[in-house]
Amino acid sequence: MSQSIEQATEIKKLGLEALMSRAHIIFTSGYHFKGPIQAEQLEQSFIDIVECMTKFEYKINFTNQSQYHWEKHGPFKDRFLVIETQDIEQEFKEVCSRSVEILENSNHYPMVMVLIKHSSTEDFIIAQLSEHTPTDAGSSEVVFNKVIAYYNALTDGDTKEAESILEATKKIQTISTQDMVNLLQKPDFDHQKNIENLLAYPIADNGDHKISLTQIPKYLKAYKQRTRHPVIEYFDIAAMLKQCRQNHPEISRNSIISAVLAKALYLLNVEKKNTPQDHSISFRMLSNILPHDLRQLYSGNYIAFVPVTVDGQDTIEDMAVSIHQRIREFKQTQLDVTLFDLVEGATQDNAVGKEDDEVSFIVTNWNNYTYLNNKGFLNGCTSIKHISGVNLEPKDVLGASLVNRPVMAINLSPDEQLTLSFFPSLDSDEKSREIMDYVNQLLS
Repeated sequence: MSQSIEQATEIKKLGLEALMSRAHIIFTSGYHFKGPIQAEQLEQSFIDIVECMTKFEYKINFTNQSQYHWEKHGPFKDRFLVIETQDIEQEFKEVCSRSVEILENSNHYPMVMVLIKHSSTEDFIIAQLSEHTPTDAGSSEVVFNKVIAYYNALTDGDTKEAESILEATKKIQTISTQDMVNLLQKPDFDHQKNIENLLAYPIADNGDHKISLTQIPKYLKAYKQRTRHPVIEYFDIAAMLKQCRQNHPEISRNSIISAVLAKALYLLNVEKKNTPQDHSISFRMLSNILPHDLRQLYSGNYIAFVPVTVDGQDTIEDMAVSIHQRIREFKQTQLDVTLFDLVEGATQDNAVGKEDDEVSFIVTNWNNYTYLNNKGFLNGCTSIKHISGVNLEPKDVLGASLVNRPVMAINLSPDEQLTLSFFPSLDSDEKSREIMDYVNQLLS
């Protein structure tokens, strides 16, 4: 199902993808199910779907940060693996630790699926390993959902539905920055006003959780010599959601969880770093700039990192309200589209990674709502939990500068369960565990 090299012109250049290539981030989504799984059918489904993705046959070839092109790559191997174990969640962590190696063994194919089966029960995890350069989390999620939909169609014997899924997948493409901005702009979109908003918005990193750009070379050398083990924990957030929504039922789960993270950093600052109690916490929240319908048509790194600042002395509920309002603001005014455009411009001008970003942490959510809202997501199986883990192997200082502070991923599961995972720290994962300890205190 591979497409010809003449069609490579469909793969347009996004500056953020060039940056992600320097960071070399491998993110792994894990879906825990219980029930009978047909491994051979799942493998066929995965291979049939990913071979519809023309972009996956190409890799970025650099001259410098702003000069690069996509070139044909291959042949590929070992894109689907099966592991049997007595501890599927521990094995998932091992897969995350080895994810860079696993993609290398496939000859650098940008997506690999690993079926982790329990040796004596019907529990299993489908782990989707994705290299961040060609796809952000939203794009990888679309691919995963199509694999499952295709598997369901095959196991139902619905060949017409299976063929329609393949045809829809073949139509997915990447378009350029300006074309995407033009496509997304609403009639009242005011780019200049959004820039003024960003310049006026207060940002402060009183806790000093980043590694300064001048120190990155030293940390990067040591980082590459150690094995990275994912920092992952699971929480029941029902009580916290109820507490925060008593007076503000409209607050989203992501806003509440982000407020918990901000409060955890605040408490750590005060108790461990002797930071004055009167201080703010600033962070960047990843915003998916594409609505659901466009996600089905366009694949790439269509994301923006929007600054959010809260008063550290506020209650978690008040923080959550403030974060929720900020999210509404940047969605309604398309502030995230402005930021996407600005970062793309900065990348072309080689301006990214030249100045320290004064934020304490970065938070992203990989919530697969197709999975969350569909009890029959996978034929014959019960959905248990959505988990994640990340590994990264920065190629240079520029790549490392994208992850030089705590980066956290939120995954929601059925029944108000939360998985919180950290990107590997350039410094020490003990710092991630220290933050996790405070999150534990707030949610226990």
